[in-house]
Amino acid sequence: MPPKFSPIEGAQGFQQSNPSPLIVASLYGSLQVFKKAGMMGPLRERSIELTRILETLLKQSQYFVPVDEVSKNTRRGFTIITPSEASQRGAQLSLLFLPTGSEVMRTVFGYLMKNGVVGDEREPDVIRLAPAPLYNTLKDCEQAAAVIEKAFNVMV
Repeated sequence: MPPKFSPIEGAQGFQQSNPSPLIVASLYGSLQVFKKAGMMGPLRERSIELTRILETLLKQSQYFVPVDEVSKNTRRGFTIITPSEASQRGAQLSLLFLPTGSEVMRTVFGYLMKNGVVGDEREPDVIRLAPAPLYNTLKDCEQAAAVIEKAFNVMV
């Protein structure tokens, strides 16, 4: 980029330096939703709460393996590799499926998708779950944990 601004003349210059009115209109609509929800402070608080609840529910699973026991684990299961401290993580939990290098993650991921739980797979062994504070509820967190439990139960 040259050190001196040289604007493009005419409509093309306007197009290049300004977003489309249609894009701005849709952005305005989403900002109204954020405003109605109280903006980022309350949304972040709810995000922390939902992620904490999901973490608690997942740790109650019979298939949960604490991180410090992963190296000696030989059974199917999962651990949470995202930090437990809310200030150290965003809105998602990364679940590492064990044993690593097996098909456990793919099997669980397929089961989640078939049962209405949307996650994000990260090959080869991680699924990320992120309760969205504008859309998800405590019931959704309970359902996600229950579906993971069922996925392991049907594998056995």
